[in-house]
Amino acid sequence: AYVQTELGHGSNIRGLETTATYDPETESFDLHSPTPSSTKWWPGGLGKTATHAVVYARLILKGKNMGVHAFIVALRDMTTHASLPGIELGDIGPKLGFNGTDNGFARFSHVCVPLAH
Repeated sequence: AYVQTELGHGSNIRGLETTATYDPETESFDLHSPTPSSTKWWPGGLGKTATHAVVYARLILKGKNMGVHAFIVALRDMTTHASLPGIELGDIGPKLGFNGTDNGFARFSHVCVPLAH
């Protein structure tokens, strides 16, 4: 899934609130949705089927905002299809049209994303 749009910002890239803070000790990123408006909203396939996503977030290095970057994130367990720890996923429900696509939402609560991803 392509996961950029946020509930409070639409596709305004400059307004994105989701952060990915790099931790050099673990060589990983802490992916976090700090506010309700930072909930990722509307991505196709996210509601029920996507197992991985390209998530757009503000890269934070040594406390400095380095702008928006893309991160490959595993969303669901490949055996059970359950959301992975720290990830809240769901379907946004019926729409006026194009209901064959499971548009969804995602929230990230300090999800560890390895640098290797």
